[in-house]
Amino acid sequence: MKTPTAARISAAVTVAALLFMLLIMRPGLRLVGVSFPRQAWILENPLLWSLGLWLWMALIFCWMWVLVSLLWAYLPAHRISTMLQSGLMLIGATLAIAGTVTWMAALPSILPLQSVNELLPLVDGLALGLLGAGAFIGGIVTTWIGVDLMRLSPIAATWCALCVAAGALLIPTPFLLPFPWHLLAAALFWLGWCIFLGLRRRLPSAYPEMSQIKTL
Repeated sequence: MKTPTAARISAAVTVAALLFMLLIMRPGLRLVGVSFPRQAWILENPLLWSLGLWLWMALIFCWMWVLVSLLWAYLPAHRISTMLQSGLMLIGATLAIAGTVTWMAALPSILPLQSVNELLPLVDGLALGLLGAGAFIGGIVTTWIGVDLMRLSPIAATWCALCVAAGALLIPTPFLLPFPWHLLAAALFWLGWCIFLGLRRRLPSAYPEMSQIKTL
């Protein structure tokens, strides 16, 4: 599918994930303070907990989809930097998905145990470590691709700045978790970028001079 289609789906998934996290899943994500209300909510709502994390994984997939489509549309595939960007994107997505799956699979299974107070910090630490590393690498590659799009694509640099801002906000994640407010800002910048791309029926050609030759 083309980039505008990928961007529309990514925008829809981003909105769904944000609303679900803020309105429904928020009690299960309160890592600071007393943990009993959080544990009780996850035990009482395992399906909602899993659904919210599945939305996170869908968001990661859509992030990759949009960036890969832009890579192949505007950035030369034979460049070493393009190949590095593709590899970093896969590594970042793998780490983020591993952290999400850790929370999804391990957290509900340890909460009924008597040793939950010992195991809970370990599971949270592992999940946050993986998510932080994935966001760090993903932020670097998103910023890198956004800067390349500013230089090499016919898309206006002002709009590419939304992609750069989203990536830059992801980079400090390992040092800021468990406080997630910078991630909300990154998601909003990413949403703006996807809305910009999705509102276009087609994006500018990577080789506008070729289209001019065809009209002659």
